[in-house]
Amino acid sequence: MGRKRTKSGKIRLAEVAELAGVSPITASRFFRNPEALSVAKRTRVESAAKELGYVPNLAARALASQRTEVIGVLIPSLTNNVFSDVLRGIYDASEGSRYSIQLSNTRYSILQEEKLLRLFLAQKPAGLIVTGIDQTTESRAMLEAADCPIVQIMEIGPDPVDMMIGFSHYDAARAAVAHLFEQGHSKIGFVGARMDPRVQRRLDGYVSAMKDAGLFDQRLVVTTATPTSVTLGGALFTDLLAREPLDAVFCANDDLALGVLF
Repeated sequence: MGRKRTKSGKIRLAEVAELAGVSPITASRFFRNPEALSVAKRTRVESAAKELGYVPNLAARALASQRTEVIGVLIPSLTNNVFSDVLRGIYDASEGSRYSIQLSNTRYSILQEEKLLRLFLAQKPAGLIVTGIDQTTESRAMLEAADCPIVQIMEIGPDPVDMMIGFSHYDAARAAVAHLFEQGHSKIGFVGARMDPRVQRRLDGYVSAMKDAGLFDQRLVVTTATPTSVTLGGALFTDLLAREPLDAVFCANDDLALGVLF
């Protein structure tokens, strides 16, 4: 005679516990925190779950614990190589843990980011990783009220919501221009695209360093709101060379720099 099923036909946790020879509480603990069980009990519960085809009800678990085991990640691009490396690091760090990663693409839109934050927070995530510091007032309020760890990445600023990992784009640009000065260059151009807030701060750093040296000339700057690409980098550099002779160029990102080199 087969085991009883719920009306929906789904396997219940109690059935897994019975087959594994443990209490339902112990079986539940396996799916929440397997490290808390002995190796023998983990093996029995895991084997029973596989045999029965049991799948934990994450929604019910979230209601009971007021928290899912999902870490939400909001990045502005899935094609930019920089963010590919960031995602690789996130997945590498979470591998082997009980947490899963839920990814969303804001497409450099702070309004889209606000919409996605509202969606993520409604799902009671274990944590959120958010790109940058330029959230809308509403997004900032939601993050400050969130009952989970928040990490802002790719930048640092004076007022973190919770934690920050990154660097100052303004200071980095100043340091890059200072390095070019040290190499004997003075006619230094700037190439920028998309001009999101992070790129704008790189431009501000460049302008500040050039003005401090008495070398700033607006004709040395070429920018566009067009999304960045290698081809665009080459086109912008061609435009820049048609304006003024250069002995160096500061590019706002790697894609543009590759276009300049090629």
